[in-house]
Amino acid sequence: LSGPAGGIVGMARTSERAGFDRVIGFDMGGTSTDVSHFAGQFERVFDAQIAGVRLRAPMLGIHTVAAGGGSIVRFDSTRLRVGPESAGADPGPACYRRGGPLTVTDCNVLLGKIQPDFFPHVFGPNADQSLDVQSVNERFATLASEVQRATGEHRTPEVIAEGCIEITVANMANAIKQISVQRGHDVTHYVLTTFGGAGGQHACRVADALGMSRVYIHPYAGVLSAYGMGLADRTVMRERAIELSLDEAATPQLALALADIGNVASAELIQQGVAPEHIDLVRQVHLRYAGTDTALLVKFDSVASMR
Repeated sequence: LSGPAGGIVGMARTSERAGFDRVIGFDMGGTSTDVSHFAGQFERVFDAQIAGVRLRAPMLGIHTVAAGGGSIVRFDSTRLRVGPESAGADPGPACYRRGGPLTVTDCNVLLGKIQPDFFPHVFGPNADQSLDVQSVNERFATLASEVQRATGEHRTPEVIAEGCIEITVANMANAIKQISVQRGHDVTHYVLTTFGGAGGQHACRVADALGMSRVYIHPYAGVLSAYGMGLADRTVMRERAIELSLDEAATPQLALALADIGNVASAELIQQGVAPEHIDLVRQVHLRYAGTDTALLVKFDSVASMR
């Protein structure tokens, strides 16, 4: 499992244990934010376009946007911009004392949402200093002067930092809308489960932007992706292409093919040490209308019951 996939498992399992059955996962790290939808089962996509390349492979449904604690804040002569470039872990935000640029994390330092007194002294060249609040104040004052020279409008450093946070929140809220509202899910009835290093700093504002009234933060939120790996079930997925018209004669052929595939998958899990009585088989088929290339994923039991 990768970090985002482990995070989805951790989000789903911990939310279920807390009594939530409809969940929006909000995983905000340093370079990006991963959002996901969970309503009793893990959502998978079988066709995706990544970096301009179209892929057909089963993967968990995760939507990622370039908005994180390390997203760089800047002024481009006309407006404030946040990301998509990131300061990364090295040099990191300006407050890390490594000469990094202003970032979303620095906005939270300036606004008092991140308080250096509660952070260990692990910053600077020798990793023995606290967060650098003075540098953050100076850099934002310089940015405010730059904005005033270009626009003629006087804005305090705090107003600029608040504006950058609003941009970040809007980007993340729009990402959540893509995997929920635009697909017909009413997020006002969901809980926002937040995790990742920066999730807790923005979760309430993201929830407000979406009209959500509940936010759930697990005690292991900072390491929930790793925790989720330990909670994940062992899974084997096998596919076979069978071009058939869907009629009564096709049902027995599909049943035989699925039984064969199920035996192969079960044998592989048994080799990994899973007891046969602990194996659950889920049989699904991809159906599409003749003349189209968009497939619908349907449980085989529903297909077999068709008349």
